Amino acid sequence: MERKNLLKRRVLRDDVAEYLMQAILAGSLNPGDKIVESKLARELSISQGAVREAIRDLIAQGVLETEPYKGTRIRTLSRAQLDDYYDVRTEIESIAVRWSIVKHQSRYLDLAHLKSCVDNMAICVQNNDTTNMRKHDMAFHQAIVLAAHSESLAKAWNSLGNYYWSYIAVHYDHAASLLPAQVEKHRTMYEAIAAADISAYAQCVRGHYFDADTLFPTEGEGSAP
Repeated sequence: MERKNLLKRRVLRDDVAEYLMQAILAGSLNPGDKIVESKLARELSISQGAVREAIRDLIAQGVLETEPYKGTRIRTLSRAQLDDYYDVRTEIESIAVRWSIVKHQSRYLDLAHLKSCVDNMAICVQNNDTTNMRKHDMAFHQAIVLAAHSESLAKAWNSLGNYYWSYIAVHYDHAASLLPAQVEKHRTMYEAIAAADISAYAQCVRGHYFDADTLFPTEGEGSAP
């Protein structure tokens, strides 16, 4: 019975974490918003224990942050942290493409899925659907990492991915003019992968990120955007 209860709580914890991530991606929760454990437990009609564990997981992933006497909030990024994130994620995805093509001979690459993600991004831009646009964007990069067939690499990307998407989601709505270019950048990345051109992909991936100066203007190095 104790093991069954532990398993149930673990599932609930994952469900709560997924609920919060989806709320962030949908723009219902924004960087800086406070997360109140008791309130969330009441909203979801579950125990505070499951909520507490989910919050702990998301803090470890960098999605949430907590301070004494201030509570838990959706994390914000400094410009320096964003630049650091770009550098690390570029390396992870470049490794993923190299491993998927060289190590696994493209066995796990789903080119049809990657192309579908890009095509769906284009449709979302036409329909001004930023919520689903960022979901297809995230799915594109996740598929690339999974094609490397490495649990360790996937875990590293997932932790960075949640950290990033929890922050950038709110900025999609303020970057409509940049989204058509994002689609074309992803199409170029897809074409590089389809051609098994590892070096071309490595060049594309770093240049495809939203320009930090445009999206996250700061008053000084390391200041909060």
